[in-house]
Amino acid sequence: MSFSSLEQWWEEWQLRILVLASLGTQLYLAYFAPTRKLSHLPSFYRFLVCLAYLGGDALAIYALAALFNRQKKRECYSYFSVGGSKDLEVLWAPILLMHLGGQIGISAYDIEDNEQWKRHLATAVSQVTVTIYVFCHSWSPLADKRLLVAAILLFIVGVFRCLEKPLALRRSSFNTIVTSFHPAPRTVSTNREVELEQYIQEAKGYVDCNQDHPTLDKDGERTHSNQLNIPDKLFVDFAYIYTERLAKLKAFWLLDDENFFKALRIGISRTFNLIFTKLWQFGDENRDPPYFDNRLSYFLWLTTLTLPIISITLFHISHKQAYRGTDIKITFLLLYITYCLEIISMGTLCFYNWRVLPGKVGQSSIIVPEGKRRHITNCLSSKGLLGQFCVENTYSSKEITFLVCNYVKDGWRNYIRDVDSYWKFTDTRGHKTLDSLERNGCVVGGNLRESIEKPLDESIILWHIATDFCFYHKGTPPDSECARLCRQISNYMMHLLHDNPEMLMPGSRRDLFTDASEELKAILQADNVLLLVENRLTQVFIDKVQSKSGLFNEAWVIAQDLMKISDDGKKMWEAIRGVWIEMLCFSAGRCRGYLHAKNLGHGGEYLTFVSLVMSHGGLETFAERQQRVHLQLLPEERKKRAVQHQLPTEERVILKEAATNQEAGASSEVEIVLKS
Repeated sequence: MSFSSLEQWWEEWQLRILVLASLGTQLYLAYFAPTRKLSHLPSFYRFLVCLAYLGGDALAIYALAALFNRQKKRECYSYFSVGGSKDLEVLWAPILLMHLGGQIGISAYDIEDNEQWKRHLATAVSQVTVTIYVFCHSWSPLADKRLLVAAILLFIVGVFRCLEKPLALRRSSFNTIVTSFHPAPRTVSTNREVELEQYIQEAKGYVDCNQDHPTLDKDGERTHSNQLNIPDKLFVDFAYIYTERLAKLKAFWLLDDENFFKALRIGISRTFNLIFTKLWQFGDENRDPPYFDNRLSYFLWLTTLTLPIISITLFHISHKQAYRGTDIKITFLLLYITYCLEIISMGTLCFYNWRVLPGKVGQSSIIVPEGKRRHITNCLSSKGLLGQFCVENTYSSKEITFLVCNYVKDGWRNYIRDVDSYWKFTDTRGHKTLDSLERNGCVVGGNLRESIEKPLDESIILWHIATDFCFYHKGTPPDSECARLCRQISNYMMHLLHDNPEMLMPGSRRDLFTDASEELKAILQADNVLLLVENRLTQVFIDKVQSKSGLFNEAWVIAQDLMKISDDGKKMWEAIRGVWIEMLCFSAGRCRGYLHAKNLGHGGEYLTFVSLVMSHGGLETFAERQQRVHLQLLPEERKKRAVQHQLPTEERVILKEAATNQEAGASSEVEIVLKS
């Protein structure tokens, strides 16, 4: 086949190939776009969804351009008209507009896409204009009138669908979402520190009165779950007023761990739908429903389901003998599959909406596990990033969340007493655990204290390596639940440092991970790493780092202090777990809500679960920490005023009058003394 004949074949089949490719891309999105919310979705499939999302628009626009050029060429080249299907090809134009509008299961792939709604609006308007021009200029007056009516109905649907996408993007833009949340009312109190103390004392009183969790019936569980399974203000960095914080704390306290974890997952799923899909939004305690947008979107969806049926029927009964058989078959495929896309997309979105699996807990490690040791050579020699390719992700989010819940509840029971302790509880990075060890008679070395006073990223690397040293040097049994969860939290914190340092804490240094890998490479360069199993690999570290200075030597000193805590290892692992939970909560309390929302589009980060636990548990979130009040009163005076504000109005008046009389009496006594 010569080049000229190949070029002619491409000119003839180009439009058909592009139209079918656009149809296939939209079919893939309809089926698989909602799977993005699943944290366990492999990266390759996530990449395919991204490729289909970006390529879908490009294919539709390219096909419309090819259609426009093809119709222009018909005026110049006669071979386009022989046995052609000019009117059928024009009928494909509104279907391509529908493809350009996308699927209900994916309006944006990244949160930044929502901010580009103006660009998408300009694209939609230009494509609609070109398509209408092609239709008016190219439609044959001799064509079947039934085919003309079918084309007009499809154009109505196509124009609506094409313009719906930028409107959906605008509705999901960050600023629009922020304005949809109920803003906190202006502060009425003139003394915010007393107001905060009052909240803490009310919360503490409620916790003390409900030490034994009451058994809730189904209605009670549903009521409290509905308070927590809605899109949270955490994602837009809004601070809750104290009455709302107290209500959320009560719901958190009364729900058992299983129902609370379920509420967390549903709330995250609904937040995903709010930001990344076209699904209609309903009002809740935090947001008013967008009535106009919902009604418009619902009307457009009903239009998309009804008008194409008429068009398909008219096409069936129209005269098609003058058109090519191939083009007739392609038109049927386009009509039927494009119509079914709406039903498929809605069905898969609803299906995955109720299949929100436990979140993935990403894992990265400096010391490589045995099961992946075949990758060590590549990691050491070419990447310099050992953990990134060598540790499989885990799905222990439920167990770790239960640990965080127990940590928060224990804080309210035994630690939080006033504003100072309330703030200190979310500012600790292991201090609380080490203090508890000392109170129980354990010797806490100065190296442990110093390690948690370092910058957070350095502390994480040191404790990560020390945790692995303890695991293998002490010969921890593989079925030790506490040790297993400690290592998973340790590996997750390393994952944050390497893959998402901006979520770990502002200013976290990713290159610390690389530096640690280089130091490890230097330690092992004389050994045949592939012949070492994991515990033997760790023993090589221990033998070599004892005589050297550096990161691994510091971690070994920390591990030695930890192994001195107890002989059986139980207290040691409980201490390690306590430090990691504190570091995890410390990081969660300093992560912006925007970063949580952004990562939902890529499966989400487990840190979002931890931040929501702290928010629902009545602790400080990022927004609330930025608005801390400057304390001026003494703790006793602050508590006294807070208690007075909690009393009924009549009792507050009596106390106020008594204080006034006491002050007046004191003044009179001073005056009498002065006269005498």
